[in-house]
Amino acid sequence: MRKMLIPAAAAALLWSGVSPAVAVTDDGIPYLGTGYLHEFGDDSRDSDNGDGFEVRLGWPLGKYGYDNLSIEGLFHALRRDRDIDGNPDYQRGLMVDLVYDFGLYGWGSDASTKARFKPFVLAGLGVVQEDVRGDEHEHFGINLGGGLLIPLNWHDLAARFEARVLAQDNDDSVQGEDRLIDYRLGLGLQLPLSFLFPTSAPVVPPADECAIAVVDPITGRSDCGLDSDRDGVLDGLDECPATPSGSVVDARGCTLDLGSDADNDGVPNDADRCPETPAGAQVDALGCVVAQTLVLRGVNFENDSAVLTPESREILDGVADSLKSQPNLRVEIGGHTDSIGNDTYNDILSRQRAEAVRQYLIARGVAADRLVAMGYGEFKPIDSNETAEGRAKNRRVEFKLIVE
Repeated sequence: MRKMLIPAAAAALLWSGVSPAVAVTDDGIPYLGTGYLHEFGDDSRDSDNGDGFEVRLGWPLGKYGYDNLSIEGLFHALRRDRDIDGNPDYQRGLMVDLVYDFGLYGWGSDASTKARFKPFVLAGLGVVQEDVRGDEHEHFGINLGGGLLIPLNWHDLAARFEARVLAQDNDDSVQGEDRLIDYRLGLGLQLPLSFLFPTSAPVVPPADECAIAVVDPITGRSDCGLDSDRDGVLDGLDECPATPSGSVVDARGCTLDLGSDADNDGVPNDADRCPETPAGAQVDALGCVVAQTLVLRGVNFENDSAVLTPESREILDGVADSLKSQPNLRVEIGGHTDSIGNDTYNDILSRQRAEAVRQYLIARGVAADRLVAMGYGEFKPIDSNETAEGRAKNRRVEFKLIVE
């Protein structure tokens, strides 16, 4: 009966829907883990429960389009003492597992003390070697299980607890038995191999430099030429060189009849070649976005989570439409937090929020290869963290717009 119930329970654990790698961070870095292993052996064996160790190497698959999935290679070795004479038998196994995590969960209102964990499930295949009374033989094995990954807030180190069911097609270890089913508990540590696989922010190409730059003494603007009427069109190209200050001009430097301006970018609809500019973005004389960093005001999340609010989705709908109308733009989405709470937790939360914005824009039709999500935590404030107003400004999502 026991052999039937435990596999059924493991299968039920995996049946949570076809689902969203077990890593503390979501940056795609491979990880190494090791720990203690205790086995509750099959009842048909005449031996004690086993003790041993396991070592795993995992590789997250998010950058290949399979978010929350990892593939892991696992080696385990354990020893059992026989009931009949107290001498040891051994087992070794080499498995390949597919692991799926459900994201970061926790409780507690304060981010610095909040308990956090990542639940996960796994399934895999491999080879098991049994050494019974000095007779070694190998068998096909199947793994099912699940567990929790608990961040320790030090260099992305995490504690890992898991439970597994290992079934073997084995008629050699125990006379009269064709299958053996063992139940294992593991407790250990897991560390991303960041020193071997560093990550970095995308490099933004530098702007073209002038041989001689002309600096406007009033505005401080630097150009590769002179702009006497300060309308944004250099004198050598300006067909209307005495435009009144503040006038909106076309590419020739001549004043435009504003008429209606649907996206409020200062360029009228008739002359606007990019008519769905995000609010607050800087544009050129044709109404198209230029390279810049843009803070998305009003893009907020549910408290202490990466879940977008309904109002934020409305804002991002407009951003998606604008990006689709300007396919020459690439975007780095940067998530930022204030300094309240643990810095490691803030770093993780900022990455998750930036990725939530990226996934929403992809769902709205923006090509995934145009979007990069980066989390900067509390390390790039734009205001003081000593006041409530400053902290509110630091909790933000930024778009770094790169024109190709």
